[in-house]
Amino acid sequence: MAAPILNPSVPGTFALPFGVRSGLQIAVNGLVKHKKDFVVNLISGGNIALHVNFRFEKQKIVAINAKIDNAWGNEISHANPLHHDQAFDLQIRVYPGYFHITTNGVLLGDFPHRLPFESIQAINLEGKVHINNVQYSQFH
Repeated sequence: MAAPILNPSVPGTFALPFGVRSGLQIAVNGLVKHKKDFVVNLISGGNIALHVNFRFEKQKIVAINAKIDNAWGNEISHANPLHHDQAFDLQIRVYPGYFHITTNGVLLGDFPHRLPFESIQAINLEGKVHINNVQYSQFH
């Protein structure tokens, strides 16, 4: 497994040196700041294979989507379970057909792959959020 990314700068994009495969869990741990939107993207070339957008400003939802060839697909959304100054643990598990996405134990959704997950090269972090670390592990 890759070493964790500690206190990454936001915004920032960080390579996934060992790629993405079924059975990988990506954990993003941080702290919500100022009830402002923030995003975690999994990047595949010029595309976004997975876009997890925690929205606070206009709607209090988590939007999950993908952007392929500059076009957004159909979005799925879930009520945003996070609050101002709250620590969070976002878990993205990679299964053969979908991403399983939870935060603080709350299921946000199962999102079908719209690009081959093996093509994902990086994780991108954006918005008003403090990220403590990004960790990688295997699950069974």
